[in-house]
Amino acid sequence: MDHATLFLAGAYLLPLAFVSFVSAWAHGRKPVFAASLLILGAGLIVFVAIDRPEGMYQLHEIPLLTTQFVARVAALL
Repeated sequence: MDHATLFLAGAYLLPLAFVSFVSAWAHGRKPVFAASLLILGAGLIVFVAIDRPEGMYQLHEIPLLTTQFVARVAALL
């Protein structure tokens, strides 16, 4: 996988971790799945920041990266 795809996966897992945490907290459960999503998402972003020669992607690049990813997937169909 390329760095853009890994970064997008990490960036989209973080909001899901927040939603999962709020759901677990509202139902009085331990946020184990939320913590797993948080660690995985942050780990992917940190990996890209370390491994990519240009450094980490910026937040304003997420819409462009998402559009490029969708275009690549659509080209496969």
